[in-house]
Amino acid sequence: MLMFDSLPIVASLISSISRAGLNVVDRQQFINTSISPINISYWNNFLPVVLMAPLVLFSPAAEFVSADLISFYVVLLALLIQLLAYSFGYAFRTLRVTDIAILSKSADITVPAFLSLAGVYSIYSGVIWILPAILWMFVLAAGIQAAKRSCWASIALVTILTSQGIYSYFVGFNSSLDGGIWGLLSFAFAVLIWRFIFSFFILIQKEGFTRAFKFPGEILTLGGFYTRGFLTAITQITFLLAISANQLMLVWPILNTTGLMGAIFAYLFLGERLNARDLLFILLTFLITVLVMYLLNDEKFHTLF
Repeated sequence: MLMFDSLPIVASLISSISRAGLNVVDRQQFINTSISPINISYWNNFLPVVLMAPLVLFSPAAEFVSADLISFYVVLLALLIQLLAYSFGYAFRTLRVTDIAILSKSADITVPAFLSLAGVYSIYSGVIWILPAILWMFVLAAGIQAAKRSCWASIALVTILTSQGIYSYFVGFNSSLDGGIWGLLSFAFAVLIWRFIFSFFILIQKEGFTRAFKFPGEILTLGGFYTRGFLTAITQITFLLAISANQLMLVWPILNTTGLMGAIFAYLFLGERLNARDLLFILLTFLITVLVMYLLNDEKFHTLF
């Protein structure tokens, strides 16, 4: 039982590490090519679907696929994750991994703030003032000009991160792992398929139908394209496992350590600037939001269901 209860926490840690790797690969893609995030995201979705298809379709997971593909929960979650991918993509065109690490921590405040408004639990009103402090640290780290250029992408990123956290909380509250590992694989595969479908329609709407069949050769020069396909599959599976149980207030801070890990990886593998001030800002935002989550977990939850 203890092992089962710890699975979402372990999964959130693995998801954070693999997502941090994805951030580095994405940043490398967007600084080395002029291809739009819409185009790159479409092909990035194609590869993990191909990689997972044999594992899912020729295993006991196949019996769950049909139901998962028509699940409204799967469709909406896939849409949120895909919109989040676009937000990260556009943000990476201007911001460093370190800057996004700080910015993304805003969701650790906006998610519980919304849940408080929804009556899930009470929250000390002063907590909301931590949000402007985090945003100010983001501006100081990124620089005013970079913050201005990425304004809309940053707003979209925080908004969708918040929406994803809220949706995961309410839907995941009563969800179970009755399907076991095969049910989880099917669920992750269905989400990836819907992400691919959404990215296909968005691509042909923005760039034309023929773009969906013209592989951008520039990506082939980046070895990370194939690494990304593998990491996407791992990230998707572990992320869904992490949010599938009612432990969001524990796993969400772990999931959001992605930024810190990503900043370190970007320094090691991309040579991005990571000075003492950057580390200080990341550490402050991390400690502040962990403190907030700790305080919130001490609150008495109301019975909503």
